[in-house]
Amino acid sequence: MGHEYAGGIYVVAAVSEDGYTEYWAAAVPPHEAVEAVRSMVHPDRKLTLTERRLPARLVAELKLRPGSVRKLKDGR
Repeated sequence: MGHEYAGGIYVVAAVSEDGYTEYWAAAVPPHEAVEAVRSMVHPDRKLTLTERRLPARLVAELKLRPGSVRKLKDGR
């Protein structure tokens, strides 16, 4: 599995109490995405699996391996 990249990427929103939002890409099954991101963010964040889909170009650029998680962007 050394150079295998994930195809199914799910986007999780992590929102703080003040409305600050971070978006995370998770290369895990959808039912595991929130928990995979939970270990990467501050415990006060509310996590939600979004319906967002990443464009194929971005999925290719991320080169996520199965089981990995990466922060995408911040926003208010």
